[in-house]
Amino acid sequence: MILSGFGVELRRIVHADIEQIREWRNSDVVRQQMFHEELITEIQQETWFERVNNPMNYYFMIYVGVSPIGLIYAKHVDPSTMLGEGGIFVGNHRFLSTDFPARASLLMLYFCFNILELNSSLIRIKEGNNVAISYNQLLGYKRHSVVGNEITFVLTKDGFEASRYVQRLLQVLPKESIKLLGTPSDNNLELINRHLNLKG
Repeated sequence: MILSGFGVELRRIVHADIEQIREWRNSDVVRQQMFHEELITEIQQETWFERVNNPMNYYFMIYVGVSPIGLIYAKHVDPSTMLGEGGIFVGNHRFLSTDFPARASLLMLYFCFNILELNSSLIRIKEGNNVAISYNQLLGYKRHSVVGNEITFVLTKDGFEASRYVQRLLQVLPKESIKLLGTPSDNNLELINRHLNLKG
C-alpha cells in the first residue's frame, strides 16, 4: 500500500525493509530519543515485524523521490474507540532540517483522520525531547498526561484542522491530490480495503 501527496510517498513496510529500519533505530541520534535505548538485534527485529504486520498497525517508510528517509506509523488502531497511536523518526539525517518530515506527518494524519476514520491520535514523547514536543504541539497535539519520563499528547481531528501551522503548511505545499494505491489485503482493516477497491 502506498499513500502519496505533499511531495512525499508513504510505503507500507514489507519484510525487505526491516533491516534498514533496524539500522536507523540503532543509530545514536534515534536511539537516545526512545524509551528503550538498547540496540535491537536481527531476531528482535524479525519478532517486531511479525507482531506489527496486521490490520491494527500501519507502519510506512517515508520516501522523498527514490530515497527512504525514515519511518512513520499509526499503531494499535482501535475501531471501537476510534483511537490510534502515532510516531515518526527520521533515519536519514540529511532530511532532519527540511520540511519533508512535516509533509509526511500531514499525509499520515490525513490517512488517520480521513481513511482510518479515527477521532483521535495519541503520541508518547520522552521527557526532554523538546524538539519533538514543540513540533507536535505545532501540529495541534495537546498535553494529556505525564507518567515518569513519558509525556502523552492527544490530537483530535478538529484540533488538527484548526492548527494554524497546519493551515500555513497546506497553503504552501504542492496541491496534487492525495492518492492511496494498492490492492486489498488481509493485513488491512475492511474500510481501507473498500477505499482500495474503489480505486480499482
